[in-house]
Amino acid sequence: MEEKDFFPLFVNVKNKKILIIGAGKIAYRKTETLLKYGADILVITKEIREEGFKNLKNIDIKIGEFSENLLKNAFMVICATDNKELNEKIYKICDEKNILVNNITSKTDMNCRFGSIINNEEYTLGISAKGNPKKAKELREKLEKIL
Repeated sequence: MEEKDFFPLFVNVKNKKILIIGAGKIAYRKTETLLKYGADILVITKEIREEGFKNLKNIDIKIGEFSENLLKNAFMVICATDNKELNEKIYKICDEKNILVNNITSKTDMNCRFGSIINNEEYTLGISAKGNPKKAKELREKLEKIL
């Protein structure tokens, strides 16, 4: 597995088209986060596995399968299925098209990574532990106490 270095970056996703493939627990968490920042979200899934999706407002959910035409005008794609091969396939397509893509089943088959976020009146901090979300969360919780 090739190790990748990720450049830390804060990006405005307000009104940007974001495609989320899958509707499980992790997809739900990422959807909630992106909604806080005003993203325009389309979720495509074979089935809704996380009940919380039914309570989210301002997202489109379509029952179906991924197809490349869904990438038209996409700013970012979240591969959040439990099918590692499908996620890898989508990653490769998106990367070739210069679309930001996050893949929940790999630490390397992606070109963007979500950090653990602290957002208060004075600071917005993004924490990455090189693909280890548990370590990032632990540090976030320590820093939240300090701030």
